[in-house]
Amino acid sequence: MLDRFDVLILEIWQQWGDIGPQGMSEKVHLSASQCSRRMQRLRSEGYVQNIAAVLDAAKIGIGVHAYILLTLHSHSAECLSRFRQKIMEMNEVSECQTLTGGSDVILKVSTCNLATFNHFLNHELLSIPEVSTAHSSIVLDNIKRTTNFTLKYSN
Repeated sequence: MLDRFDVLILEIWQQWGDIGPQGMSEKVHLSASQCSRRMQRLRSEGYVQNIAAVLDAAKIGIGVHAYILLTLHSHSAECLSRFRQKIMEMNEVSECQTLTGGSDVILKVSTCNLATFNHFLNHELLSIPEVSTAHSSIVLDNIKRTTNFTLKYSN
């Protein structure tokens, strides 16, 4: 069970992933040793899956982000397994989720420009035998973009 300090630590950690126990101590008003123990426990209990840097896409040459809705030819375990394996090998795909409704899968894809997106879509993604159809939407502007989860449901 998370107490209010655990929730506060997780909220702060989402904003500043590289914060250490001393910095956390100053923000939550617990000792650095208490923060260190809590941070280690939250990691060991799986509340924190990974800590990563959020890069500036434009500075590293990523200019196109898109969402692609896919339908698959089959929903058999073998088909899904082959599809998953191929998607895991595609560096342009940053997210892949299965869906309910009219589409089977949604992908979040990032590439250099429209030409590289077109190549990815037509020569890599649509060459996967398990893919039946693809409908893509290019992101024009990010109104809100975060990796943070609300923690109001954690109690």
